[in-house]
Amino acid sequence: MSLQLPCEFSVREILPAVRSIVAQKLIKERNLSEYKAANLMGLTPAAVSNYLKSRRGSNLRSLLEKDEKFMDLVNEVMERILNSNSNLSVYYCILCSEGKKVLTKHGYTLSPCLYETTVEPK
Repeated sequence: MSLQLPCEFSVREILPAVRSIVAQKLIKERNLSEYKAANLMGLTPAAVSNYLKSRRGSNLRSLLEKDEKFMDLVNEVMERILNSNSNLSVYYCILCSEGKKVLTKHGYTLSPCLYETTVEPK
């Protein structure tokens, strides 16, 4: 019997896809350096480089990018990290939760985590 915690799939699949999307947007759309993007994302420049080259985070990226509501959230989070002293890690649970909703629409069956069971639905 295998026990997979709700966050295991998220950490392995969803968060790398989110990081890949955000890295691309910060560098391509906002003209930030890889170093500055890494700082805002709480990552190393090498990790950001891997996301840009699709060495990480490419498995679910296109599925998430096709969802307009999810991408609106990504853009909102980007604005917040660009205009504050926070970094992307503050928003991981929110982005993960919304990413899971997108994946559920596409047939994935994912268990909710504590954050999803305690947060009030919008």
